[in-house]
Amino acid sequence: MPVQQYKGRITAVPLTGGQNQGIVPASGKITLTAGPQGLGNIWYPAQVTLSTTTGLNGGIDVSTAQVYLGSQGVPITLVGSAFGGNGTVALAIPSMAPGQVLIVTWTGAKTGDTASLNIIGTMDALTTGGGR
Repeated sequence: MPVQQYKGRITAVPLTGGQNQGIVPASGKITLTAGPQGLGNIWYPAQVTLSTTTGLNGGIDVSTAQVYLGSQGVPITLVGSAFGGNGTVALAIPSMAPGQVLIVTWTGAKTGDTASLNIIGTMDALTTGGGR
């Protein structure tokens, strides 16, 4: 659809697209990212929830997860940490535009685990309708 057809803006809708997951390799280190994509998408993240398979099943995960705000995939500012592979990190960061990402790096995670992140918050987006 041509960009000229986007005439409205919707604001403060639940954030979508803020999930990612991957399998922990033999090194025990995995990095996952998520951020807004597309013209006019602005995220206002409030928290990020982190988990690993063994952390959820009995708490036997001894990994550490570091959460960074970054740009173009490069970690710039450490905004939180979680231990045991799981946790919820409250975010006090500025709004995020396309090109900015949240980067989560687990170290010491169990090989073969699934590591997941879920960003919760609101977003603004362009629409072909009237918006609100």
